[in-house]
Amino acid sequence: MKASKKYFFIINPQANSGRVLKTWQQVEIFLKAQQAQYEAVFSRDAEHVSLLAGEASHGGYTVVGVGGDGTISRIATALKGSKTHFGIIPAGSGNDFARSFGLPKDPVEACRVILQGEFVEVDLGIFNGRGFCNILGAGLDAKVAADANRIFKKFSGKFGYVLALIRQLILYRPALLELEIDGQTHQVKGWLVSIANGKYLGGGMKIAPQADPGDGFFDVIIVNEMSVFRFLYLFPLVYSGKHIDLDVVQVWRGRRISIRSNVPLDVQADGEMAGTTPFTIEVAAKALSLLVPKAYKEAVKVSE
Repeated sequence: MKASKKYFFIINPQANSGRVLKTWQQVEIFLKAQQAQYEAVFSRDAEHVSLLAGEASHGGYTVVGVGGDGTISRIATALKGSKTHFGIIPAGSGNDFARSFGLPKDPVEACRVILQGEFVEVDLGIFNGRGFCNILGAGLDAKVAADANRIFKKFSGKFGYVLALIRQLILYRPALLELEIDGQTHQVKGWLVSIANGKYLGGGMKIAPQADPGDGFFDVIIVNEMSVFRFLYLFPLVYSGKHIDLDVVQVWRGRRISIRSNVPLDVQADGEMAGTTPFTIEVAAKALSLLVPKAYKEAVKVSE
């Protein structure tokens, strides 16, 4: 089914410390020049984002999120299974989900992708009645996300994340984890677990280089216990994805994953705090119709 040529833009005015407003101005000038049929609403809060996305879906629109990963996650959850086409204008501090698809950083070029109407079907993670489209993390990952959003929010995505990581490496201690992945149990002591639909987190860290958002599986990345000094020494490898070859990193794949821990661990989903362990997540395969660059769609066809 072709994407609707009626577009509904949901703009998070708080994204990237308010700098999203300049992004939207550029997009709107382009839309008017293209004589596109569109409506646009600035969201009040996360619940309002979900409400707007649901209403736009029923109205026959292609829904477009203008914001960061948290905004995109809320819209994706609201659109789950609806076959409504979904576009992204990356305008947050991290934009990690968009990065997995090679979406342009330039807002006008990202909007051009949306108007071209090429799409692929991608998966959504479901846990505790809500969804996530990129990465769910527990342990150090979640502590760092909380600090990046609260203490280091004024810094850009990658730099703020690194500052938060350094702070938490001083404060945090590895935990005992029990993972059940498609019926198989694993016990580890580690710094963090990342359950990945997309490849990136923290403004460009390639935490799950083999993850495919449309294959019906999560990639599960465990960083085992090691000294803080070794962690910092090896940390740069995450930007190239080479960390997965290390003996202190384990990688599994699965559709249904349960995690328990010896102490309650904070959990983040797409950069937003989402409770504590224990939890269970499942894949909703091909739950979203995401508008992507033509080159990405052609690469998916070749791989199939």
